[in-house]
Amino acid sequence: MTTEELVFEGCNFFRQRLTYSVLSGRPVVIRNIRDDDDAPGIRDFEAKLIALLERITNGTKVEINSTGTQVCFRPGLISGGVQTMDCGVDRCLSYFLEPMLIISPFCKHPMTLKLKGVTNAPGEVSVDAIKATWLSVYNKFVLNDEKLQLQINARGLKPAGGGCVTFSAPIVRTLRPVQREKQGKICKIRGQAYVTKVTPSLAYRMIDAAKKMLHGYIADVYITVDQRKGDAGGNSPGYGLFLTAETTEGVVYHGEAISKPKGEGGDPIVAEDVGTNAAVALLEEIYRGGCLDASAQVLACSFMALGQKDISRFLFGPLTVYSVHALRHLKAFFEIQFKLEEWNTVRKVKETGESEQELRLGSEDKALVTAMGVGFSNLNKNVL
Repeated sequence: MTTEELVFEGCNFFRQRLTYSVLSGRPVVIRNIRDDDDAPGIRDFEAKLIALLERITNGTKVEINSTGTQVCFRPGLISGGVQTMDCGVDRCLSYFLEPMLIISPFCKHPMTLKLKGVTNAPGEVSVDAIKATWLSVYNKFVLNDEKLQLQINARGLKPAGGGCVTFSAPIVRTLRPVQREKQGKICKIRGQAYVTKVTPSLAYRMIDAAKKMLHGYIADVYITVDQRKGDAGGNSPGYGLFLTAETTEGVVYHGEAISKPKGEGGDPIVAEDVGTNAAVALLEEIYRGGCLDASAQVLACSFMALGQKDISRFLFGPLTVYSVHALRHLKAFFEIQFKLEEWNTVRKVKETGESEQELRLGSEDKALVTAMGVGFSNLNKNVL
């Protein structure tokens, strides 16, 4: 694999570029970062991500120009280890956890991170979603998963944060290839209505609204209340609902909604609307289908590419814009191409000659993604 530097432009997909740079050992130069903006250059949360990557690696060199519009990142060896960091309140902690999950199996020492900041934010994947949907995909590729854990010690909402999570992951020599084409049927829906520094009656209103929305689909719906007080409730008041649906094949989908942060303009979102929005988001995710949640497509793509020299096959729902760019970045960094097939076409070919039993399988825009791993192995791991 070549080690020549790659040049990118713009601020989009900053995490992907740095993550794949660390894994491939290829330096990257990112130019013109918000150069036309009123406040040009990298933001505080991007600087914190670079600092976190510097902490878990050994020998990483970063050069940022005076305006912050150009970053030159030369990665070192991945060391992992125990780290504690305050990630600020600009972005949700999932922003920092996503790259750490992809890098974690290839460290020299098992990674244990204690991150402080915002655990749930509107318009972003929450830490709950990472725990429910990403870890189930991670388990498929990493056999040694007894040390894999993501714990929410304190819940922190915007604008003041105050949340705290602990993430620990095992290290492996190689990832195993995975074939997942059956998504199964929804067998249970679970959820958590969380309230921080507000009355718990709001949680029951959210649960009632969500159950009304899900009524008639499935009987096995169970939603618990997570009431946080004191330090465990962070520094800001708010409430939200997080729902997961599990299939007979062990696939987990998620849907979530949250109240508006304190001090934000516009009308507040009432508890009933939060419950309805979360249920609608879950139903839409179930309709999209596939053998994983849409948010975890990037993790599956990355691990398929970084696997042994063997075939991995995964059924995705409709590809998200973020995962399409992940495939492009994987091609740039690892020179790997994926085979994408329309699931509808493949399924019809398989079913030719059989009695056509029409199943309600949701969206017809699913993609069957196939890849041959690049044979990536963890050279940092000590040999026993």
